[in-house]
Amino acid sequence: MKANAGALTNFELLDFLNSRGASKDTTRVIAPIARSEYKVYDYLVETAASTQTRESVNKSADKCKDFKLAKAEILNIINLWPSSIVELLPIIENLDDREIDTDGILELVKDLLPPLPTAESPKDNDEEEETENGEQS
Repeated sequence: MKANAGALTNFELLDFLNSRGASKDTTRVIAPIARSEYKVYDYLVETAASTQTRESVNKSADKCKDFKLAKAEILNIINLWPSSIVELLPIIENLDDREIDTDGILELVKDLLPPLPTAESPKDNDEEEETENGEQS
């Protein structure tokens, strides 16, 4: 990664932290990662960045250009993953003065970006395993 390469998507930052050794390892003694970097890592793995791929981010950025959006707006769409008009409106500056197809942007997000990560409780995982093993009726 180049020094001062500009703004990064959350996916790119998560990928960078992974390359430095960040993980869900609870001991966290192996990787040379600062505590603040782990806080960022812990946040990012709970966001859309954890299910995105380099291909989906690049394709989304390219397709967003068709909507005549600013680079910062594209970055925020990829990072925040708006799924409704209410989530999209604060991202696009001066929307009233521009002819932007907001429905098209929301459709693009739905089509190109993978689903948001879901939080499953450990209890739910245990129940699923029991069902798959046939131990629970």
